[in-house]
Amino acid sequence: MSNRSQRDEGYNGGIQAGTTAYDEQSKKMDKMLKECADELIPNTSGFRSVKQFSNQMKIDLVGENCFGFAPDGGSWFIGDKLVAVFEGKKQNLLGNANERWFKNAAVAKSINPDVKYITFCSGEGAKKGECLEKMSRLAKYTMGENFKFHMSPNGFTKKQVSRIMLDVLESCK
Repeated sequence: MSNRSQRDEGYNGGIQAGTTAYDEQSKKMDKMLKECADELIPNTSGFRSVKQFSNQMKIDLVGENCFGFAPDGGSWFIGDKLVAVFEGKKQNLLGNANERWFKNAAVAKSINPDVKYITFCSGEGAKKGECLEKMSRLAKYTMGENFKFHMSPNGFTKKQVSRIMLDVLESCK
């Protein structure tokens, strides 16, 4: 599969075969969230971090293997209870990261209505009045107060992401 982006000239919308939704900034944020999660694991006693739900986990959690679930910063459990999810979304003024976000958020909420779902938003779409910022406002009404957004059009530092993740996990104890 090639590394063509949906932002390439002549691209016809949606994620087409042989393309990816990611650009370099998006890949960088995804990698940072994964690294932060990996670094937090030794410092978060009592939590279990899952990078991607296995087929059996999906069956155990919702009764069917009918979805994918691999948030960038992992899914965090205390015992068998999903307590936190960390996701990154980078979007410019065009794209559908905001639409794709709602599927994972709905799955997490169906597993635990009280889950804390934290999204780090970057790119031009994270500016006030743009698509990711509008999504955050819609999510407040449709998903609830536990769905939090951190907006930074220019991105985040690893220190910022780690601090937010650790604070959220501490609040879940």
